[in-house]
Amino acid sequence: MIIFDLVFDLFFAIYTSLGFGTKEYKIQAKMEKVGKQYPILLNIYQTNQKLFETDDYLGNLVLNLNVKNEEATKEFASIIQQYFNK
Repeated sequence: MIIFDLVFDLFFAIYTSLGFGTKEYKIQAKMEKVGKQYPILLNIYQTNQKLFETDDYLGNLVLNLNVKNEEATKEFASIIQQYFNK
């Protein structure tokens, strides 16, 4: 049982130290998926990456996005474009 705990802790430490599972990684992964369909959003994300990762509104908007839902992705694209075209 102790060995299992040590292996689990080691795996978790490596996983988080490489950045997987972090908020920033999840945001980047989702924006890359959305960017395939909406390249302008990927460009906006790349130029404002720190803002997406530090701003609670933008970060939560991306994290709560269901990229498999076409309608939600379309609405998300509209919101992001409006946000940056103020």
